[in-house]
Amino acid sequence: MINIILKGIMSLIMSLVSIILSPIDLLIAQFLPDFSGAISAIGRLFALIGNGLGFCVSVTGLSKETLSLIVLFYTFKLTVPLLVSTVKTAIRWYNAIKP
Repeated sequence: MINIILKGIMSLIMSLVSIILSPIDLLIAQFLPDFSGAISAIGRLFALIGNGLGFCVSVTGLSKETLSLIVLFYTFKLTVPLLVSTVKTAIRWYNAIKP
């Protein structure tokens, strides 16, 4: 009995909130741009950056081997400190948990 009353009260509250917020929803739908447009704009931005980056790399005249060595060096330089930090944190957590 109490469960039915609580469900009824919740459904009443949800319908009232829906009625109250429907004009705001209409305003948002009418005056704000479509979200898919924003997503496609972000995709176009990354494509533009990618094209510019490719042009800059080709202008330098570096060989593929040199470019791959540079990428490998920076990948190593950025991932090793992260890996060490992660291991240290895991050890610290393990020491805090162990009895």
